[in-house]
Amino acid sequence: MNSKSTDKFLHRLALDLLDRFGNDLQHVAIVFNNKRPQLFLKKYLAEISGKPIWSPHFFTIQQFFAASTSQVAASQLKQFFILLSEYNLLLAQEGKEQVSADVFYPLAEIIVSDFSQIDYYMANPDKVFSLIGSIAELEQQFPNFDKEQLEFMESFWASFSQEKQSQIQEKFIEMWHRMPRLYINFHKRLAEQNLVTSAKMYRNLAEGKDSDSNFLKKFKHVVFAGFNALSKAEEVLFKNWHDEGLCSFYFDADEHYFSDPIQEAGHFIRRNIGTIGLENQFKIEENRINSTEKEFTVIQAMGQVAQGKILKQVLAGHENNHEVDSKAIILADESLLLPVLQTVDDDSLNITMGYPFEQSAVFGICDLWLKIQDEIAGGDKTSISYPQVLNFILNPLIGVSEENRSRIHKEIIDEKKARFRLEELKKLDKIAEMAFSPYENPVQSIRNLGSFLLLISKEIADLRKLESLLISEAVKNLNILSDSFEELAKSNSNNEIKATFLFKLIRRALSGLSVPFDGEPLVGLQVMGLLESRCLDFDELVVLGMNEGVLPKVSITPSFIPDNVRRAFGLPVLENQNSIFAYFFYRLLHCAQKITLVYNGVEGDTAPSEVSRFIKQLEFETSCKFKYVLQQNQPIENTPNQEIIVEKKGLVLEKLRKYLQRNSNPKFENRISASGFNDYLSCSLKFFYGKIAKLKKPEELPDHIGANTVGSMLHDVMEHFYRDSIGIEVSAEYIAQRKKLVSRMCQDAMSKTLNLDPSLDTLQLSALQQIILRVIEQYALKILEHDARIAPFVIKELEEKEKYAPLFSFDLNGKEEQVRLLGIIDRVDSIKGKTRIVDYKTGKDSLAFKDFESLFSDDVKSQNKALVQTLFYTLVYEKFNHVDGVEPHLYTVKDFSNGTIFNRKSKSEVFELTDENLTEYKSQLELKMKEKFSELFNPEIPFRQTDNLDSCKYCNFRGICQR
Repeated sequence: MNSKSTDKFLHRLALDLLDRFGNDLQHVAIVFNNKRPQLFLKKYLAEISGKPIWSPHFFTIQQFFAASTSQVAASQLKQFFILLSEYNLLLAQEGKEQVSADVFYPLAEIIVSDFSQIDYYMANPDKVFSLIGSIAELEQQFPNFDKEQLEFMESFWASFSQEKQSQIQEKFIEMWHRMPRLYINFHKRLAEQNLVTSAKMYRNLAEGKDSDSNFLKKFKHVVFAGFNALSKAEEVLFKNWHDEGLCSFYFDADEHYFSDPIQEAGHFIRRNIGTIGLENQFKIEENRINSTEKEFTVIQAMGQVAQGKILKQVLAGHENNHEVDSKAIILADESLLLPVLQTVDDDSLNITMGYPFEQSAVFGICDLWLKIQDEIAGGDKTSISYPQVLNFILNPLIGVSEENRSRIHKEIIDEKKARFRLEELKKLDKIAEMAFSPYENPVQSIRNLGSFLLLISKEIADLRKLESLLISEAVKNLNILSDSFEELAKSNSNNEIKATFLFKLIRRALSGLSVPFDGEPLVGLQVMGLLESRCLDFDELVVLGMNEGVLPKVSITPSFIPDNVRRAFGLPVLENQNSIFAYFFYRLLHCAQKITLVYNGVEGDTAPSEVSRFIKQLEFETSCKFKYVLQQNQPIENTPNQEIIVEKKGLVLEKLRKYLQRNSNPKFENRISASGFNDYLSCSLKFFYGKIAKLKKPEELPDHIGANTVGSMLHDVMEHFYRDSIGIEVSAEYIAQRKKLVSRMCQDAMSKTLNLDPSLDTLQLSALQQIILRVIEQYALKILEHDARIAPFVIKELEEKEKYAPLFSFDLNGKEEQVRLLGIIDRVDSIKGKTRIVDYKTGKDSLAFKDFESLFSDDVKSQNKALVQTLFYTLVYEKFNHVDGVEPHLYTVKDFSNGTIFNRKSKSEVFELTDENLTEYKSQLELKMKEKFSELFNPEIPFRQTDNLDSCKYCNFRGICQR
């Protein structure tokens, strides 16, 4: 099904050139829009001639026009600072405040783009930016405008009533009014330094200024091949040279869209030939697109990245065909390059586009360096927060030693170190020194980043070749940027460059870089973007990204020149963009016989999901065969989660039995706490993970303050408040007197828990820390307000963590065993002769309960873990001290309106856990504990997951269980 090579544009061009110029071909200049066609044309010239010949001169259009002048194209950075300087001069003349570089930069990009279009299309800036008050003025100032152009201008200025203008309109008119003078002054300053913009270079050549209009006469003839949309400057130059017989044109077009006056793909070719009068060396007579032999397969991919993944099945069976013009993958959406590279494993893959720096690991470390520097510059200039330090030490390309990585990681996790001094980080190694050095000036910062990258390239032994190339390219561009700033520093043009703005410029300069892939350029399966495909023809095509919004592209470049004014002066509008993309697509179909078009069909994906209208248009216009395919996803087996069961044998049983073993020092025995008992009640597997396997939940990062941390800080505050009161009577007056200390106690508790500098002022804390500090203070004050209402009382003990550990007996298979319990009691006090166990709770715990059995039910809503826990503490305290009558009290710090005693309410009665009721519940709890311990230590009953998924919501081990 392959088309003939003679049908291909470049092959036909090679034949015609050899026929027209023969041995004089070496004196001919051949100009393309891009470099890629040069390689293919050389190949065809060699094949057709059959003998060695002198090559013609090859140029891209930019290279060719640059030969007309001694002026040098100004860099973007140079253009920006000259434009900024001239703009501020204009503001100074108007008596207005000057703008800084970072504020002006987004405006500068738009202004430079507008100036470029004015130059490419040879519009008069004075007239484009004229302030017109009436249609009479329009007719006077633009006598050559036709009626339609005048209407465009009138409709635009009609919205700017001189009687009533909004503030935005006034600012727009001010900006608009400056543009003609800014345009003149900008280009004048560039010319004084022998610089020029590319667009102005085109204009100068077309107008015969600052250029040698006869530069092309050093060639016997000039050939312009494969051009489509031309700027006004190109139209003028091409027409003049054409009429003088200095050049000829080869337009690559097909009769299918050329002869149809409303077909957008042929818009510019028709204009070039019919309106401008450029003669095409090839007759456009054959309709090669509307052919029944062409086969179109349209595939709806299930997602953006899936378009690249589908190539494996699309290319199956064609791996051995490596003819350069046989097959190509065209990326209408160039972001799909990485999915393609990850899918196609052909060794001879030929990638034209270059590997994007922005998608590489090297850009990742540049981005990290920029973020580090940005934070240093915007902070105290002496320290940096832990997240950037963590990102730095864990980056595989940076290569921090294992010893330093472990040490710093331990400081962050275990010591809750939230900030690091720059001086201590710079001592790690040379790479760290360049990453954590404070900002000094633009030149030094840029050089630091370059040295940072070079050191990484030198010290990482297994750095891939591609990454080394990316680093070389980045350093080269950084050197250019550094030289620009050094030059600007000498002229005192960058005195007010802010660090944050510099980092934006560096990121912008690096993000657009790419490096070429290794390989033979004329061998293998070609992978290219739409722009690279110009002039090239293939027998078989796979086009990815066939979505509306991608092909044609609908994004509009920001501009200060409105659409109406653009149309009046012949500047590019959105329809021009549609025509250009239509031509890119349709010309691909000239010779291809088998075309696969792939688009993302998933609604709601990050990329567009509607199929390109070009596909429907083709189907309507032609008799070609179309087949629509929906990508079939691989079937996914939803295997139900298997229940996790841990048998009590071997090492598991051995560790479990350690709870039943006694030690001469009880401190070293395994003990079961109230939280451990609650864990077993809710899920026996949770008890196994935490108490037998000793799995721990991940440590909290320094800036993460969880509910447990808040609770710990509150406990610390209350212990500190009553520490000096143990054994004495606490009165309401005593509490009121010490209340003023609470704020300082809260800050001390936070400093201790989060490992902060105790001397820090409250305002130096992060916003989250300040909020939490306020919350803890309010909680503490609520507790103290309640205590003041019930005072006087006597504090007996505070935060006993080791003392209460009595033995508890239970029956195990007919034999008495003992397990040691552990009660970590927040506070024991005495009021009116009644001993109380007080437990502080900052969560949603409740005093209400249904009945005793509900405390141990599988229904999470019926459970009351706080009651079980405080009853457990009470039981432990009584057993250890051989007393009874101790009451459990719960301080729910968010609300004391319901008191502190657990209760069961119904319409007929209020049941409170005091006195006889409490004695009964303690007795029942003791029986339940015996029952549960008998079950826990029974080797025949394995640890297994709970069936109640509500219990899993906040479990630390839910990831293991896949719940």
